[in-house]
Amino acid sequence: MTPAAIYAAGRFNIIDRPVGLKIHKTATPLLGGVAVYIAFAVAAVATLPLTPTVTGLLVGGLVAVIVGVVDEKVSLPPLVHLIGQAVVAGVAILAGVGFVRTISLPTAGLTAPGLVVPGAVGLLFTLVWLVGMMNTINFLDGLDGLASGVVALAALLLAIWASEPRRFFLPGTHQENLFLPLALAGALIGFLPFNWRPARIFLGDSGALFLGLAVGALSITGATKLGTALLVLIIPVLDVAWAIVRRSMHGRSFLSGDKQHVYHRLLELGVGYRRVVLLFYLLCVALGALDLLLLKLLKLIAFIVLAGVMAAGFWLLEIRASRLANSHEPPEGIRRAGP
Repeated sequence: MTPAAIYAAGRFNIIDRPVGLKIHKTATPLLGGVAVYIAFAVAAVATLPLTPTVTGLLVGGLVAVIVGVVDEKVSLPPLVHLIGQAVVAGVAILAGVGFVRTISLPTAGLTAPGLVVPGAVGLLFTLVWLVGMMNTINFLDGLDGLASGVVALAALLLAIWASEPRRFFLPGTHQENLFLPLALAGALIGFLPFNWRPARIFLGDSGALFLGLAVGALSITGATKLGTALLVLIIPVLDVAWAIVRRSMHGRSFLSGDKQHVYHRLLELGVGYRRVVLLFYLLCVALGALDLLLLKLLKLIAFIVLAGVMAAGFWLLEIRASRLANSHEPPEGIRRAGP
């Protein structure tokens, strides 16, 4: 599907051109999210019955792709884009994904029932979580192969959690927990060679919205591995949080764009393009291994400690990169935005 998406992007002039805050040098086709979504949908329909979760992901994902394609074509204003994300999340919830009804307490045993939350609270939390994940992947999608590779690794980890021998051969939701993240990972692994630097196609907003919705939904359905998603994606999650704080400190809307994400800062410090992407991959693998080794309270403690360490690292990286930018031009090959 990816070569077809490349052709369609050229045919309908849905191209990402190197202007403004863009750091790529050549005009590159978008619509990568369309190819990934179709591959995911075909794999899901071929291996699973149309249960509420599967239907919710397929319908919500389709709406996410449509909203994303519209944004790729006409560049929606930030507020309209945010409203579109809320619509995507709402459609997915109503179509079958559902919303969080219980919360597992870190201090409770593995088989202990979760804490029941009021319906309105669970619905609001799910809406915020899904929209937050869409923005997280959207912010992460700034380098060739970065978002597609990181989400593929996160999906594989969710599949590993669902592949316990006592669950593997069971019908119903247990197979959903395994096959849906595998379908997502497989679609992205097929797409990644086209998206690796120099990319022949970008995920685009359609891909970022669909991937954010998919990871967010898969982490709160079935086995409910929200903590796993948070731990593995802790770097982009904190990057989003830091971007909101940073922009607010400068009197700017958190919906506005900039070139101060953590991967931008690493590029400014002279770390090679592909090395930055591979570093993110390595960190995701390490965090995934840590997640598999820890349970409940220990996982929460690890998340808090890592969040503190990484927040401090972000602050130091910000200071060092700012000093470097004020002292001299960035190293050869590092491109800055226009005026």
